[in-house]
Amino acid sequence: MKNIIKIFKRDIKNIFTNWIATVVVVALMIIPSLYSLINIKASWDPYSNTNGILVAVINEDKGTVYKEHDINLGNELVDKLKDNDKLGWVFVDKQTAQEGLIMEKYYATIEIPEDFSEDVATIVKKDVVKPKLIYTVNEKKNVIASKITDAGVKTVKKQLDQNIAKTISGIMFRLFDEVGIDIDNNRSELRNIMDYVYKLDEDMPELEKVLDEAINGTISMSELINKTNELIPTVADTIDGTSDFLNNTQDYLDETQGDIRNDSPLIKEDLVNAENALDIASIELGNIDDKILPEVQKKTLLQALDTANATKITVDDAKSKLKNIRKVIDKVNKVQIPKPLIGTAIQGSEEINKIQESIDKQSKTLENVQGVLKEESKRISKIIDRLDTVNENLDRLINRFNEDLDKLGNGEKLLDTQEFTDTRKILDDAHTLVADIIDNYDSEIIPTIDKSFDSIREILDNGLNLSAQGKNILPDIQEMLDAFKNTAELSNDELNKLKDKFPDIKDNVHELAQRLKKIDNKEDIDELLDMITNDWDAQSDFLSSPVEIEDNRLFPWPNYGSTVTPFYTVLSLWIGGYLLSVLLGTESHPVEEGKELKNYEKYFGRLALFLFIGIGQAIVASLGALLILHSYAVHPVMFVFYSIFISIVFNCIIYTAVSLFGYGGIILGVVLLVIQVAGTSGNFPIEVNPIGFQELFPFLPFTYAISGVRQIMAGIIYSILLRDSGILCIFMIVSIVSGILFKETMDAKRKDIVNKLKESSIMSS
Repeated sequence: MKNIIKIFKRDIKNIFTNWIATVVVVALMIIPSLYSLINIKASWDPYSNTNGILVAVINEDKGTVYKEHDINLGNELVDKLKDNDKLGWVFVDKQTAQEGLIMEKYYATIEIPEDFSEDVATIVKKDVVKPKLIYTVNEKKNVIASKITDAGVKTVKKQLDQNIAKTISGIMFRLFDEVGIDIDNNRSELRNIMDYVYKLDEDMPELEKVLDEAINGTISMSELINKTNELIPTVADTIDGTSDFLNNTQDYLDETQGDIRNDSPLIKEDLVNAENALDIASIELGNIDDKILPEVQKKTLLQALDTANATKITVDDAKSKLKNIRKVIDKVNKVQIPKPLIGTAIQGSEEINKIQESIDKQSKTLENVQGVLKEESKRISKIIDRLDTVNENLDRLINRFNEDLDKLGNGEKLLDTQEFTDTRKILDDAHTLVADIIDNYDSEIIPTIDKSFDSIREILDNGLNLSAQGKNILPDIQEMLDAFKNTAELSNDELNKLKDKFPDIKDNVHELAQRLKKIDNKEDIDELLDMITNDWDAQSDFLSSPVEIEDNRLFPWPNYGSTVTPFYTVLSLWIGGYLLSVLLGTESHPVEEGKELKNYEKYFGRLALFLFIGIGQAIVASLGALLILHSYAVHPVMFVFYSIFISIVFNCIIYTAVSLFGYGGIILGVVLLVIQVAGTSGNFPIEVNPIGFQELFPFLPFTYAISGVRQIMAGIIYSILLRDSGILCIFMIVSIVSGILFKETMDAKRKDIVNKLKESSIMSS
């Protein structure tokens, strides 16, 4: 040990008594930090100046007309891009864009074809044509720039998706609202139709009595005509109006159901994104233990509390919508349409028989649909019950978070691991329930919506049949009217024929009145009008973006430069150790003339100098990052000391390799450097690297050095930091033990190799 100290003192004295040596050593301490500081500064915020990346936009969209509304999504996109400074958008014609792309004036082009809006409008048609944006990028100009423009195009696509959904659904809901308002304004006319039919049904016995009196001669012809005019209203025009209303409403329901089917995949996709946010929150909460600092615990709990509150609002909104759907289904289930009885006098007609069969078939279909709807209503009730359970879990979670925050605010002890485990279990239970609902989205929720619309359509179909039946009996009624009005010209035989036909006419009118009474329910009519008269702007806005993602970040970095500081600092320390091994060498000379050093004295004698300079390198690199670049660090003092620790470990590894293998050790240092730069997730996640690098990842010093620095700079999880530090200590101990054990053996072999190289005259010792 005495000789080791003497060797170190001699080396230090030689350095500071020779100004050239002093300059070299100081340079060796500073140069590695220049590598890290320059690269960190260059990477500080690479995406803040992307507005200098020029992208040409060619708008050839001619627009289209949808439901008498002009649409030009190309112009809308151009207007939005003019307000977007993420990239340098340039709006030019096609020829200018192509020439600029080839001559590397532009990094990329986006072309909006002339039929873009027209293709978008096919979303409400049977044959949908997917609109396209033509994106062309010049990858030769710059690879990274092409990735940035790729991200820009995805942003453009997202904006277009929202604009398309909002524009088309906005027109759809606006028209629906206008139709509903028109129906509501003419509700009195619909009431008159029903009242006319009811009055005619009530007056049929009186009409029959009048007819009998006319045949028996007990009343005069003038009295008969007056009574007839008083009793029989005109219904033909009102029945035609009913048919038009039902037809228009049925067509609109068909169109609306198609739009909902097109939008449902987008809604599900956003719901899945929301589920993923909950999943990430659960994982982040699981990374916390009782060793983490109180301020980090508090920040994590606040983020989790915000997530829980936002999720509760989303769940409440989903419950409300599901209850509305269930209410509509239950209303539809109350509708009962009896089978009409066709009068015997007209049953012989083949057309009438076909109508009778068709109505019977529709009635059976309605009964089947109502049976299915009852099951769907039960399924929705189960989903609502599950959402109630989710809310209960979220309430428990919110209460737990508030209690934990109160503890930390009152300066109580750190939360223990069991408390976090219990809290995470509540969050996981809520996540599981939400995931289960999403899994059943296509099999339960969407079929429920479809069947609700189908049920309403069944009601409209039966209404149309009622109108058709009314039209069919109009000739009979008109014949009766004409007969009464012209009764003075009728013979007694003709009056008897009218008397024979009267029971069938009476039955048909009564059947029509009874069927109208079955659907004459003010609540049902109001329910239908409420469905189609809503805030169309709010509805279309919801469909364009049905889910909002609340972005929570655990252990956030304020800027990109700070995120790369761990990687470049660790890399500079390895480079610093490598420079020392090349420039200083690893040989220790005897302290006293003629007295050989022992192997461990040779090893530790020069290693002490390596560690001295390495500590200086670590101090310069870490303080430079903190004081010059202002890299973010939660624990700046620990960052400096941990950098020193890493430098000691790296110098032990590199020094041992060069001390044992000479030139071979220098080559090994370079190989390890190259492998570790690519294979230790310095900039990219290790999972995106080839499988070979992933397998080497756990065995490389950089892996644990970078991870440890990240813990100290962004927020410590002590179990991870202790693991990283422990493995680095193992690397250091193995290196030192190997150097001591194999120094003598390897020195002898290395001398033979060096002598051979000297003989070749191509390398010096």
